[in-house]
Amino acid sequence: MKIYPAIDISEGQSIRLTKGLIDHKSVYSSSPIEMAKEYKRQGFKNIHIVDIDSTLSRGNNYEIIKDIRKKIDLHLQVAGGIRDIENINQKITDGFDRLVIGTLAIKDVSFSDQLSDAELNKISIALDLKDGLLASHGWKETNSKSLEEITNFYNKKNIHSFFVTDISKDGMLSGLNFDTFKKLKELSLKPVTIGGGVKNMKDITNAYKNNYGGVVVGKAIYENYIDLQELSEYQKLC
Repeated sequence: MKIYPAIDISEGQSIRLTKGLIDHKSVYSSSPIEMAKEYKRQGFKNIHIVDIDSTLSRGNNYEIIKDIRKKIDLHLQVAGGIRDIENINQKITDGFDRLVIGTLAIKDVSFSDQLSDAELNKISIALDLKDGLLASHGWKETNSKSLEEITNFYNKKNIHSFFVTDISKDGMLSGLNFDTFKKLKELSLKPVTIGGGVKNMKDITNAYKNNYGGVVVGKAIYENYIDLQELSEYQKLC
C-alpha cells in the first residue's frame, strides 16, 4: 500500500478544506514547496498534490506545482481541474507520475479513447462520493451515473487505479468510512486509493489490512493527529 501525504494548494498557500467547502478552509504556515521538502526529508516516496483553485475553476497554482516537480524527486500524484486532453498531455509532458481525473472521467468517458495505454496507465479515476452519489465540478454537483456504471467502464480500460473520497468525511478528522469504500473495492479490478477523514494511525493500519492500494493523509498531518516520522516508518511495512 502506498501512503500519500497531501498538499492542497489555494492562492499559493497550503490549505485543507472541510467537506470540500472553500469557505471552510484552514490555512497553514508552511508553503507547498516547504511541505514537499519536509515529506522528502521524512523519507516518503509519494505525494498527493491538489490544485484547489483549479478544481473550483477560480484560477490555478500550476507554476507552484511545476516548481515542486522540478525540485522534488518523488512520485507526484496531481489532482484538481484536469478536464481536457490538452491539460492531461501537458501534465504528462511536465513529468507528473499520476494524474487524478474526476469530472472529465464521469462527464465524458470517451476521453479515454484519445489516450494510449501507456498514457491511461498514468491515470487514476477519482470517484468523489457525496451522500452516496458521484460528485463532480469541485464536489458541487452530483451525477446521475452510478458507481457501478463508471467502475465497470474503467475496469475495461488500462487506467492505473481508482481514487475514492468520502466528501462528507473530508477534513473532518472523523476516521475513514470503510463502509463507503467497500462497495467500490468489490466492484474494482484495479487498485483502490482511499481518502477523506483520516484521523490517526488506526485508519492507516486498517487500510493496509483491508488491502487498499493507497491512502491519502492530509489534515491529520497538519493538525498533528499523526506523527510524520511514525507514518513514514509505517510505509516501510506496506
